[in-house]
Amino acid sequence: MMNQLLMQMLAARGGAANPMVADLLARMNSTGPGGCPNVEELLAQQAATNPMAAMLAKQFAAQKAARAAIDESRVIDMEATPTTAEVEEAAAAAAMDARSRELDELREKTSALLTELELLRHRNDSLAAAVGACCLCWGQSIDCRSCRGRGGPGFCIPDESLFEEYVLPAVRTLRAQKAKNPVFSQQVQARTANA
Repeated sequence: MMNQLLMQMLAARGGAANPMVADLLARMNSTGPGGCPNVEELLAQQAATNPMAAMLAKQFAAQKAARAAIDESRVIDMEATPTTAEVEEAAAAAAMDARSRELDELREKTSALLTELELLRHRNDSLAAAVGACCLCWGQSIDCRSCRGRGGPGFCIPDESLFEEYVLPAVRTLRAQKAKNPVFSQQVQARTANA
């Protein structure tokens, strides 16, 4: 439709005096195999004699070039596939994160264990002082640098306040139990005799 209007405009401009335009119009109106040629070709043929056709040919060429540039620059959105290096880098980063978390957990556990060890050492030292025992080995090691294996309970003078805090409550409970239950008293005597 546009081609026909364009050709009619050219025919009107060129007049009936131009046999080429009349021939082109006839070919455009026919529907046979020798029908409508390309508009650019027609304009190129007419451009030499018709300034309006030259201007239109130039405009069509510019539009065609602009369309081609747009088609070439058109970006197709699709997910980027990572390269092997990117995959390896991501895997290394994930491994580092996992190691970092594991290291943090290990530090927390170590800190908790050190706190517990410090508490247990303090309890051990207090109880050893309460019964007058070596706080390093309780008389169990001949290699002990403090007592050479002689530091069992009663090795040295017990700390009186710690003795009252730790040992006396146990002695009172033991005596009360013996007084209530004579069978228990015999069992305790048998245990101490065997030890």
